[in-house]
Amino acid sequence: MPDTDTSSPGDHPWAQAVRRAFLLTLPLVLSGAVALLVLNLPIPGYQAAMDARWGPDWRVAVQSAWQASLGLLSVAVVFATSHALAVIVAARQRIDTSPVAVALVALCCYFILVLPGKGLLASELAVPRGVFLSVLVGVATTEIFLCLRRVPGLDLSMLAEADSELPAVLKSILPGMLTIGLFFLIQHALIAPHARSADAVTDQVLGWLFGLSDNALLRTILFVVLAHLLWFVGIHGNNALELFYRDYLVPASEANIHALQAGQAPPEIITNAFVDTFVLLGGSGATIGLLIPLLAITRGSRRRLAWLAAPPALFNINEILIFGLPIVFNPTLLLPFLLAPLVSLLVAWGAVVAGFVPANASHVTWTTPILLNAWLATDTWKGVALQVLNIGLCTALYLPFVRRNDRLQRARTQLAFGRLISSMQGILVQPGQQLLGRTDEIGSLARSLAARLEHDLRSGRIYLAYQPKLDLTGQVSGVEALLRWDHPLLGGVPAHVAVAIIEDAGKINAVGDQVLEMACRQLRQWQETGLEGIEMAVNVSPLQLEDPAFAARVERSLARHRLAPGALEIEITEGHLVSSTETSARNLSALGALGVRLAMDDFGMGYSSLLYMRRFHIDAVKLDGSLTREVLHNASCREIIASVGQLCRSQDVRLVAEYVETQDQRDLLASLGCDSFQGWLYSPAVSPEACRTFIEAQQAGARQDSRAPS
Repeated sequence: MPDTDTSSPGDHPWAQAVRRAFLLTLPLVLSGAVALLVLNLPIPGYQAAMDARWGPDWRVAVQSAWQASLGLLSVAVVFATSHALAVIVAARQRIDTSPVAVALVALCCYFILVLPGKGLLASELAVPRGVFLSVLVGVATTEIFLCLRRVPGLDLSMLAEADSELPAVLKSILPGMLTIGLFFLIQHALIAPHARSADAVTDQVLGWLFGLSDNALLRTILFVVLAHLLWFVGIHGNNALELFYRDYLVPASEANIHALQAGQAPPEIITNAFVDTFVLLGGSGATIGLLIPLLAITRGSRRRLAWLAAPPALFNINEILIFGLPIVFNPTLLLPFLLAPLVSLLVAWGAVVAGFVPANASHVTWTTPILLNAWLATDTWKGVALQVLNIGLCTALYLPFVRRNDRLQRARTQLAFGRLISSMQGILVQPGQQLLGRTDEIGSLARSLAARLEHDLRSGRIYLAYQPKLDLTGQVSGVEALLRWDHPLLGGVPAHVAVAIIEDAGKINAVGDQVLEMACRQLRQWQETGLEGIEMAVNVSPLQLEDPAFAARVERSLARHRLAPGALEIEITEGHLVSSTETSARNLSALGALGVRLAMDDFGMGYSSLLYMRRFHIDAVKLDGSLTREVLHNASCREIIASVGQLCRSQDVRLVAEYVETQDQRDLLASLGCDSFQGWLYSPAVSPEACRTFIEAQQAGARQDSRAPS
């Protein structure tokens, strides 16, 4: 299957809901990882210093912070998974329901399963072994709830009154009660009779498994495989297999220490410190080998997440990567997640057997930083060298899978963004449309773009390109400054989508002022290097005209760059004009009085064309692209353009044709009354340097033509 195949299990609503749930709970994971590091920071004198500064109860406070964040992750995952799945399924199947009500029902069902006879803050809940049950309950309760929700007889919405939220809530009452009742029956009939013996049964099964072989290496291989498979489904593998530490690793460590004290050679190779130091590098999965390629080759949010995960990973705390990247339920990373610790185990075991490094015979705290723990465990530089070798091997194992995962993530993101952009392109964008407030995927995309707006503006991803305009003689009479937004994942954001988001975010005046500054600065640079006689056209949103200070800011920008007012042309989209406001009228009058040229863009799209030509002095009219594109094949378009051309000649207004792509199209438009032409026949919108080169080439060609004999 090719890497770019983005269909399939990852697009299933369950998979999408689980991914969203882990993203939503990432703040808890980060907070819990910090609390865990504060509790176990292995710095000499650290614990005593904290006791002296904060008193002996500081551990209780930090432990409470851990329990309230990472310790209660399973509870948060239930709610987040159910809510995300309810939103996705309800949108796809057009079910009118309340996602919050569904998530609360799921939370109640989870508590029914895990809290029989316990308080809400019982230790069994506050320190869960994992989130597998949370995901299972979140998905199951939501599916059951929504199935019941579709049963007509369970709909109580006919009792609803005027409150818009009430119908969805009433529709949730009976499905919610039945779902909760079902989970009560499951707990009472299947779980309660065996609840007291569950831990004993687990220990009995694990004891039997690990007792199948007397070989310590084989037992440890089994432990590594089982622990990491449990981690993959969200269960804390190390806690779930605590019996292995208790019955095998800790006794092996004690045996080596006692042997060394008696002057004998340590009898055991695999000890608690051996596993922590040479197998679980950076935490379960040897994820220090994952962290290095993440920092080296990934970009965007995944790289930022890797930087957040790096400090705790040095102390072997890797919950940020496991739950945040995530590794949990990510099939692309399962193989290296299993192989990296297994390879590290075999290499380290072989190094001790071969005598390259001595067997461990000392206690080393599991949070001791990488490299330092290797030195303390072996008391030689060879232990550090062995750890570096294992880190290199793990990095090499993870690298191709990180690249593939990155390709799949980028392909999935680009595909989703492409679909959403296509949807947004079909929207008639009007000022104040409130894209950011939408609750569908279009709203989600709009908010994502708005969040990057200021960053991309500062970093140069939002910039201007320039498209030349030529007159009837083939001379460049001006250029139009066009907004471009190069999104790092999406690529080029369509201009009308960008403007709609900027308007909706309330930043059109700030961004518009920067666009005006960039255009005026560029025109001044061209003039200073000898490029004269060029007008700069800048598009203006109708919302900018609603700012009483707009005309004054235009005047200041012209003065700041020492430009004549006639060198600037303000283009206003005719379809978006706000003809009823006095503020916009005063701004247009002030700009006209100042000497700034006014152009009406997309002429022919709206009702206010003739009204604005009557009220204000318009210097140019730009035909709507739907007319110029069809002019060769549509007689109605030709008649409209000819009529507009006659009107413009009678009013001494230039008629500009956009989207000119062929010579035949250009010649026909000229015969219908067009004075200026803009389009790919001459040049697309290009960088300032390319635009200058084009203008100079046109001017040089004109000079040669003027010197040629007639």
